[in-house]
Amino acid sequence: MSEQKKYDKIEDAIIGLLDGKLKEKALEFLAYLNENQFPLKMPKYTRNYAKFSFNEKYLGWIGVEDNNTWNVEIFNFSNFVASGDEDEEFIATVHKHINPCSHSCCGSCLEPCEIAKEGMTVFGKKFCNVCLQHTCGFNNPDEKTVGYIKKLIEYRKNVVPQNYIYHCNHL
Repeated sequence: MSEQKKYDKIEDAIIGLLDGKLKEKALEFLAYLNENQFPLKMPKYTRNYAKFSFNEKYLGWIGVEDNNTWNVEIFNFSNFVASGDEDEEFIATVHKHINPCSHSCCGSCLEPCEIAKEGMTVFGKKFCNVCLQHTCGFNNPDEKTVGYIKKLIEYRKNVVPQNYIYHCNHL
């Protein structure tokens, strides 16, 4: 099995590793990030993943894998509160994509992870043992889910100044 090629820019990874509609959706999402001035940075230690930020605080990342898969993760959902504008399907989609903390994803968590133990409330539902490194992940999101991801990014952008918890992904 050959090693996945590492690209210098996330756009090049999308073009080189994705096909058809997946490539189209990922490029549309990348355009959204660029148009809305969410700077992208590809850390040297990752393969084809770029973190996006707002006011120099990382909100999440977009990544591409060589098996025709792209994904988006939003960091630190810590206590998202519903504004009343969210429909039930949006909230259900977010809840479905919350990732538990396994302390095995990258080894960079603070041990013990007090935040994960304490849990968090996301749009009215309490989740225990939630990973702040990879709070909410979406693989090959369809158009509707991409819309939900954009809503989450806007929400996260608005709470960053008030609710910023240390985590290695924020560096």
